[in-house]
Amino acid sequence: MAVVEGEIISEVGVRLGALVESLRLLPDGLSVSQISRCERRLAAERVLAAAHRAGSSGDVGIDRRRARNELSDRQSSSRSINRDAKRAAAVAANEQLGRQLADGAIGPEAIDSLLKAADGESGDLPDDLVDAVAGLNPDQVARTVDHYLEEQAGADDVEKRHRRQMKARRVFRYEATAAAGRPALAGIGIEGPDEMIARIWGQLNVAADAEYQSDGGRDRSNSEHRSVEQRRFDSLAKMLSGDESTCGSGAGRPAVVITVAAEQLFDDPDAGVVPTQLGSGPIPKSVLDSYLCEASLSVLVTGIDGAPLWLGGTRRHASQAQFLALAVRDRGCVLCRATIDRCIAHHLMPWSAPGRGRTDIDQMALLCQRCHRDLHHRNHTLYRDTQVSGHQAWATRPAKPNETPASPPRPRQRE
Repeated sequence: MAVVEGEIISEVGVRLGALVESLRLLPDGLSVSQISRCERRLAAERVLAAAHRAGSSGDVGIDRRRARNELSDRQSSSRSINRDAKRAAAVAANEQLGRQLADGAIGPEAIDSLLKAADGESGDLPDDLVDAVAGLNPDQVARTVDHYLEEQAGADDVEKRHRRQMKARRVFRYEATAAAGRPALAGIGIEGPDEMIARIWGQLNVAADAEYQSDGGRDRSNSEHRSVEQRRFDSLAKMLSGDESTCGSGAGRPAVVITVAAEQLFDDPDAGVVPTQLGSGPIPKSVLDSYLCEASLSVLVTGIDGAPLWLGGTRRHASQAQFLALAVRDRGCVLCRATIDRCIAHHLMPWSAPGRGRTDIDQMALLCQRCHRDLHHRNHTLYRDTQVSGHQAWATRPAKPNETPASPPRPRQRE
């Protein structure tokens, strides 16, 4: 038996060497993408092998320890071993998840997000959630899982979570050690309830964007601008010192948006309404009560499918009402996990293209500035991909001639 195993290992080494040589023959751009593809496949096989060896005992803690023993490797860090052990335990406890990982329908990174919805003792995952994330990229999986957990949350659960976070809230000072090309820095950390941190972060980004415009915006080159991290720091320093003279309002965007599903109000009023704050998820009634006195609050009731009332027009720029509707529907950048305060309304069919894009919410989607620039730089088009496990996701493809804008859009156009 040992002789056979030795022959197999030797054969694997030969084939691996041949694969590496073949990859080196590819053009640079293509070789990088193919190497990444091989890495994902091998990472999935590593998790599957550990899951098979560890098995499922019905206790996620035991399964993780077994998987960790199988994954022990002097060439791997403890962090990577622990990460893969958690993934392997999840696969061992969920046959459906293992099949999708083996088929390439999901990658190992997706399991990290799914673990948020797993049963704490058995590691079981909801089958409908596992089906919903098949074919999605890791960022889309994370968004889908967050949305799923929001829908499952009850009013009491949200209130209890908020109270626990309030008890643990804190501000602390720390020292960041020096790194290559970077000096040692002093820092202040702020930790607290999700909805409060989301609101602070959103307001800080709005202020940082106003700083960018006050510095000259697109009329100055990037090399003449402060970085976004520097603008956030300067904006926060002004807020704390009481100097908010340059902190803008973010083009009229609401600072806090609360959504409530219509079925929560009418179908089962005794169950308790769970409002959702964009950027943080379900919030407790105690937090909503504190918001009701603030002029920055916007409330929108959505339909059973989560869609707002249809809004449209013939103007080029999205109105504040349209941006609000897009924020409720998309919850942030549809291609990555950027929050709404970092996003702009993007026309699926560019306004200046021969196809003449319309400024209607069903013809627009939210994109962060980075994804927006990348999309236009590559001359790609954003579209809804409904062929992935029946779940509506967003994807990109090369733009057709009638979809190619006459000139690159400027960020100020908020297209």
